[in-house]
Amino acid sequence: MACPSFSVSVGIPIFGLGFTSTNQLIMGGGGGAGRSGVKNKLSSFKVDVRRKDLEEDATFEFGVGEDAPMCLDVHPTKPYVVTGVNSSLKDMMDGENKNCRLFKISNDKFELEKAVKTLKSIKPEDYQRVARFSQDGTLVATGTTDGKVVVFRYPEFEPISEPMTVSTDDEILDVDINLEKEKLTCVLRDGLKLINLRGKNVGQVVQTISTTSIVKNQKTEFRAFRYGRGVTKDFGFAIVNGVTKPGAYIVKYDAYSFEQLKVVNISSKPITAVNLSPDGAILAFASADLSITLLDAETLKVLIKVKEAHSFSITSIAISPDRRILASASADNSCCIVSLPLQFSSTSTINPLLTVLLALTIAAILLFVLTALDLDSYFEARLAAQKLAEISSSSAVDNDIHITKTVVPTVVETIIETIISQTPVASIKDEL
Repeated sequence: MACPSFSVSVGIPIFGLGFTSTNQLIMGGGGGAGRSGVKNKLSSFKVDVRRKDLEEDATFEFGVGEDAPMCLDVHPTKPYVVTGVNSSLKDMMDGENKNCRLFKISNDKFELEKAVKTLKSIKPEDYQRVARFSQDGTLVATGTTDGKVVVFRYPEFEPISEPMTVSTDDEILDVDINLEKEKLTCVLRDGLKLINLRGKNVGQVVQTISTTSIVKNQKTEFRAFRYGRGVTKDFGFAIVNGVTKPGAYIVKYDAYSFEQLKVVNISSKPITAVNLSPDGAILAFASADLSITLLDAETLKVLIKVKEAHSFSITSIAISPDRRILASASADNSCCIVSLPLQFSSTSTINPLLTVLLALTIAAILLFVLTALDLDSYFEARLAAQKLAEISSSSAVDNDIHITKTVVPTVVETIIETIISQTPVASIKDEL
């Protein structure tokens, strides 16, 4: 199934995307803390599918010496966005790096509301890699490249515990909070760490999921994780990339016990970005081959695939709340917009060539049956009865004779035309 798409140049590398509850597209990116001349900023856009364009509503440029926003997440119901932006190198060295920032999104501007510190490291190469609101928007979790995680209550931005050190030798690749807000799942390359968010043991790791048992005889690494929602609220989805052999997998877990339910090989190339639609029905991912694939999140069957969406690695993807728009962004300074249908066609299809053969077979059977039966005597008896009843109306009898003679081929022709008309000609050519 093909979906209309278009690409728009936005002038800067993009590292984070999200949609507000009113389908406003939020982007964050830039040239970084160096003197590249490329600005670091947040921007909001209206997506104009008919004109194939993005209309900029508001923008916020970060100060000289500050880094680009390296991640963002938009509140599920309110016009707020949380993003990770390192302060200047001097502020970092002085321990004043208020890198986690909350902005209110207005019609024509971004207003900074909160700025807190989540990154302990003073190394310029470290940064806040991920931010994630809980599904109801009352918590927000952050993960950094120095292995630390902080969970805040929203909107107060008060931490529920001291910063949690999840790893001393790996970065936090992704985080997500379960529906009940009892667990935080942190993604490291070699495992998933489940952290308790309630009771006396807040901040403690209660379960670890390793990659060793996912694909036999192959080394793999976790890349991302999402708890399901809506129709998939009972499941969790982990993205796993191959190390010793190129490829990528989706692992479907029970969201409560973390029992492994299904493993599906979904790509021959590593996955670079992933997103789950707000209703939990569609799982989208971007691959290193620069393509974007949408899956039915329940069955993990492919719905559509957009090839060559960008010319450089895809950094972020997002699906609008009304599920009509998919947006992707890249370090190639562009944003790709894909228009999604109200309803995807069934993924279970019949070979179109077999459909035509089936139609011809049915038609042949009908012809055989109609020919084998002694229909002539039936029609003659019917005509005789009509003549007796309407002896004075010979023209009516002539018309009836004409109708009976054409009934058989008309029925057969109608069946053939109806079945074949539902079969795509292009698909038949492909099969042949």
